[in-house]
Amino acid sequence: MIPQCHCRATIAVMALALASCADKPAAPKPTQAPQEQAEKEYKKPVRTNDRGKVSSISLEDFFLLHQSDKVLVIDARPAVFHQFGHIPGAISIPAKNCDPVIERHEDEIKKAVADGKTIVTYCTGLLCPDARTVAMHISSFGYPANTFSGGWDAWKDAGMPVE
Repeated sequence: MIPQCHCRATIAVMALALASCADKPAAPKPTQAPQEQAEKEYKKPVRTNDRGKVSSISLEDFFLLHQSDKVLVIDARPAVFHQFGHIPGAISIPAKNCDPVIERHEDEIKKAVADGKTIVTYCTGLLCPDARTVAMHISSFGYPANTFSGGWDAWKDAGMPVE
């Protein structure tokens, strides 16, 4: 037979163990000043239908489209890189917070799609994810987009024209 005091001690230890595993109440979130709320980053509502397709494109195919003026070229690198050189005709839509910039260029994108042009995004090089990021965001607006994964580095290394 177990003495009664050991049972109470065992129950107390078990209660403490369970209490330590329980979720802690969340700390109250600090409230934002009205000015901070106004300065929140742009948040585009997520579109779940009418997504465009995202594909990749080779340097050769991209060059042929570029030479025949059948492409809308989008530079996904930070704007400062675009200023120092870019693929001719490229518009700058940096990957960071790109949705409002895409919205500003939406008429241009719509016209390009209506004219049968291919949308191609590019960034720095093979390991840069920015072209895919911008292409996915353009896709969420309902437009098909292609990524040129070789990017600026491959374009320059191949001796292609630059601005």
